[in-house]
Amino acid sequence: MKPCSMHPTRTAHWHCANCNQDFCSECVIKQDSGAMSGNRLMRSCPKCLAETRWVGADAVLKPFWERLPGFFIYPLATGTMIYMAILSLGALVYWSWIVQFVCWVLLLNYAYVALKSTARGKLTPPGVDEMVSGNFLEVVIPVVKQAALIFILIVLGSMVAGRLGGIAGLLYLLLVVFMLPSMIIVLVNTESLITALNPVAFLALPFKIGKAYFIMFVFLAILAGAPGALLQWFMPYLPVWLSAYLAAFAENYYTVISYHLMGYVLLQYHETLGYEIEADDIKTGSRSEREIPDDSAVREAKMVAVLCREGRFDQAIEHIGQWRQQGGEFNADLARQYFQLLKNNNDKAGMLAHAPVYLDSAVSEGRKKEALEAYDACRKVAPNFTADAPTMFKIGEWMAEEGRFRDGLKIFSRLVKSHPDADEAPLSYFRAAQLYHERLMDADRARKIMNTLLRKFPEHAMRSKFERYLEYLGGTA
Repeated sequence: MKPCSMHPTRTAHWHCANCNQDFCSECVIKQDSGAMSGNRLMRSCPKCLAETRWVGADAVLKPFWERLPGFFIYPLATGTMIYMAILSLGALVYWSWIVQFVCWVLLLNYAYVALKSTARGKLTPPGVDEMVSGNFLEVVIPVVKQAALIFILIVLGSMVAGRLGGIAGLLYLLLVVFMLPSMIIVLVNTESLITALNPVAFLALPFKIGKAYFIMFVFLAILAGAPGALLQWFMPYLPVWLSAYLAAFAENYYTVISYHLMGYVLLQYHETLGYEIEADDIKTGSRSEREIPDDSAVREAKMVAVLCREGRFDQAIEHIGQWRQQGGEFNADLARQYFQLLKNNNDKAGMLAHAPVYLDSAVSEGRKKEALEAYDACRKVAPNFTADAPTMFKIGEWMAEEGRFRDGLKIFSRLVKSHPDADEAPLSYFRAAQLYHERLMDADRARKIMNTLLRKFPEHAMRSKFERYLEYLGGTA
């Protein structure tokens, strides 16, 4: 796994062959490929705009041996548990092997669907409707192929033992047990029973993924023996019918886990095994929804980030300026980038011209620290700097919250002078009076401000509140 060229602490998921650089999912530009390419979500390089290549699921997923607890949690979804509980009732129908066989077919098919679903990148169990939504053949054929696979292996084993003796038969049995997971994975990958039985195919898989196959086999062997081991502890203390039911449920539970594990291995090594999946197929806990194309402002912000990363600051400023002239609108990230570029480039006029836009976005998103730092930077350049009334009022409030009471008072004073008719003007008078009285202990100044407020805004909807506060200060309206 390679790090992102823009964010060295993040894993890169996309590679640009044109630039020979790697990017994380936040860096690439997401856009619709258009109808000619199937309207798929395309990830483009933020530097050259060429389409990037997904580096594979191994950059997104943990190795299966690092998420073993997740395999036990997998079948615990409500629908899956209910389904397994119902199928386990078949174990109580001793007189009808047909019922038990049907339950086995349904469970094995669900496990097969779970394997395929996992291999496609969905790490939550499939709903029962995903199994029963198809026609009868879609339900039965996967089970028939698996049953045929096992039947053929048994027949071949009998032939080997009959012609070559018991030792050869035992060696054959050990080989089959070890290679059976590989055969099932090949069967899912190719959907061909003949290919699954082809030694060239199933023997190649362990060599391709190396020691990971042995780790998987050991874990599957433990899962296979787990139901029997558990029941040995409880069977002496339980009724026969309950023991039979719990044995069936445990068998179902561990079967689903085993197939989920095999599906995860196929997903993890999909490139090595030639199993094609798309980046949008992966659905982990942190990626539960499909991504959407970036809007124009997000696209520009990503391109500007690359220019800044490469030290081409003048080009970045020019790029944003041209985009703005073409009617492009700022989002919060792009507005912040542009402000910082102008500030660092010592373009005072440009910074002051852009500051109202940046401050408005910072205030709208509640980014207090950014807004106060930007306002202070503008005040150093132009002591009489102002923005629109709502932005100024909020910055004044934030100044007061930070204990900068006199700075807050200056902002409220500047607001009522530059925006005397704004809705925030009377509120600025009121907040200034509160700060003088409650923070600076200057009741006389507070009374003067309140009298000015009532004189200038005699019909204000909050007049009664203003009058009560003036009375509290010891004055009269």
